[in-house]
Amino acid sequence: MTAPRLRHCVPRVALVSALAMVLLVSACGRRGAPQPPAAAAPEAVMALRAEAQTNTVLVIWTKPMRNQDGSALYDLREFRLFRATGSDTTFEPIATIQASFPQNAVVQGPLYLFVDDGGGRGLDPTLRYAYRIQALNTRGLQSPLSSPVQVEFLAAPPAPTGLSAAPRDNVIELSWEASPPGREGVVPVRGYNVYRGSRTSAYGAEPINPRPVTATRFRDAGVESDTPYFYVVRSVGSDRPPWRESGNSNEASAVLEDRTPPSPPQGLTALPDRGLVALTWRANAETDLLGYLVYRREPPTLLPVRLTETPVQPTTFTDRTARPGATYIYTVTAVDRAPRRNESAPSAEVEVTVGR
Repeated sequence: MTAPRLRHCVPRVALVSALAMVLLVSACGRRGAPQPPAAAAPEAVMALRAEAQTNTVLVIWTKPMRNQDGSALYDLREFRLFRATGSDTTFEPIATIQASFPQNAVVQGPLYLFVDDGGGRGLDPTLRYAYRIQALNTRGLQSPLSSPVQVEFLAAPPAPTGLSAAPRDNVIELSWEASPPGREGVVPVRGYNVYRGSRTSAYGAEPINPRPVTATRFRDAGVESDTPYFYVVRSVGSDRPPWRESGNSNEASAVLEDRTPPSPPQGLTALPDRGLVALTWRANAETDLLGYLVYRREPPTLLPVRLTETPVQPTTFTDRTARPGATYIYTVTAVDRAPRRNESAPSAEVEVTVGR
């Protein structure tokens, strides 16, 4: 008879107890479902300032770089700008500015520049304005409101007078009378901006001077000859654009005349033959060259006679009026296309005797 096979068995009660212990240990310290770490809101904007313009206010602030918990701010979405008017201490939202590529503000590095124009109607210069700003991240978490800044809305400075324009050597020189001294309620003059146009009452959107001019004179070197230019000057009451400017001064215009003649022609040679002299010379390099004039004198006569009635373009000329046996001295000049028809000095003289 075969002996029975031994089987190793675990009592049911012991198995259940061990399983319960495992579950209890693995669940130790857990209270509900896992939670992500708490998100942090941006820190408050610290560098907010406002500057009055002609009938607008330029609001400037610096982008915050950290969250309130000190971590780096990577998910900035937008700013909300608030304004209080006059004696009212209630700040109302007036604009939302996107942090990236805003359509209603200018970004210069970490700086944001927003012009408050009262919704296109302009602001009331008799009122005082105050501003606060708030940053929001992509989760909608808001920073605290910034500290308020106030701006006194002073009038723009008065326009300069007595503008005149005069052509000089390769420049147009402008001069004007200084704006009257500042008075109460008017922003002081910090310089002048010069505007130029190619026709009357139509000027460029930006001044032609790189920074406000503190003197009452300006030399415009960015002009071309024989082209009319029109100018106005505006007083400036701010240190940076958008400029807080006065109205236009009187208009002045000028035309820079080309008074620079071409260089004298070089390499003049003369080959005499019976009853004629063939002249050649090297071409000038000026781009505004019109042509050449040929002169001849017969010693002992001192004054030359012009052989070409108008400038000729080729660099050759044949004198068919030469008398056999006569001695002549030739020169050539160059003429440009300026209205003045500037003429160069004579070339080097060439003396020949015509054969018989």
